[in-house]
Amino acid sequence: MVDLTQIMDDEVFMAFASYATIILSKMMLMSATTAFYRMTRKVFANPEDCVTFGKGENAKKYLRTDDRVERVRRQTLSIYLASSI
Repeated sequence: MVDLTQIMDDEVFMAFASYATIILSKMMLMSATTAFYRMTRKVFANPEDCVTFGKGENAKKYLRTDDRVERVRRQTLSIYLASSI
């Protein structure tokens, strides 16, 4: 059985742990950023999300796309794809 101190001394494991920490932190930050942009610009992807801002026909005006929100969303997706490789 490998001792934990031997694993912590391994350069490959330390590089992996550092990369994983950076990617996970960035993923959490980007999801919060996407939510912030969606809430401040009142731009939502599905009707369930815009229920708090309006009902029926009034809610449909919030179902749209915004360039800034889409940019952040695409950045988040690229992080997810890059981390899964």
